[in-house]
Amino acid sequence: MAHLHLGLLAYWLVSTIRYQLKQKGFTSSWREIVRIMNTQKCVTTSIENVKSQTISIRQCTEPNSKVKQIYDTMNYKYVPFWRKKSVVPPAEILKINST
Repeated sequence: MAHLHLGLLAYWLVSTIRYQLKQKGFTSSWREIVRIMNTQKCVTTSIENVKSQTISIRQCTEPNSKVKQIYDTMNYKYVPFWRKKSVVPPAEILKINST
């Protein structure tokens, strides 16, 4: 049942996006829209510091002109986030005494 609901949700989202784009004169197929939008990437870099903490930095690439055109048509921001940094401390291993 969940698979059916996810399929219907995906169909609804695609139809809504294509309808909104078509209303503003952008008539490309869904395959073309996905190809264009796949040119913008999110890059994650992870390193470990001297305290054995994992530091992850995520950053989005700058969109090209076609991606910007779609974002402008949909009134979206060009980059969902500029940079996110997270520090994850090392996991502690719990010893279980078996007696």
